[in-house]
Amino acid sequence: MLVRAWCEVKHFWFWSRRFIIFGVVAIWLLNNLPTNVPTASPETLSGMIGQAMQPLFAPLGINPQLTIALFFGFIAKEIVLGGLAVIYSKAAGADLAGAIARQIDWVQAYSFMLFTLLYVPCLSTVAVLKSESKSIRFALMSVGWSLGLAWVASFSFYQGARALGF
Repeated sequence: MLVRAWCEVKHFWFWSRRFIIFGVVAIWLLNNLPTNVPTASPETLSGMIGQAMQPLFAPLGINPQLTIALFFGFIAKEIVLGGLAVIYSKAAGADLAGAIARQIDWVQAYSFMLFTLLYVPCLSTVAVLKSESKSIRFALMSVGWSLGLAWVASFSFYQGARALGF
């Protein structure tokens, strides 16, 4: 049993590293292309994606930078933190926390955390759901359900907190 568990852990580490590295590199590329604009600005590819998704995330208090981190967090949740470090160009944890705190308030932070915790676990989980259920429909329904739940919970929290004057 221990050997089997160790093999499963090794397999997870092997694949998760690939997803995380791919995701962080993709975020870096999107934040730096095209090269003739400031890094991580609204004119970069990531800025354009974040702005395009704003009608969906603005009611939750989630800004375009956080939206991009969530977008890539679909690949693996671990990418959210690495993505934020790339987006905000901060390597140290305290620097990253300070940069985010200067842009959002506590209500927005809790809304972002709620959404992050409730939306789709990761692409690997969706693949396992499809494999185990033998149904792409079930896997897609699971993705839709978790995205809908995350959106409703974040929306309710954010709008309720704002209505109460926070």
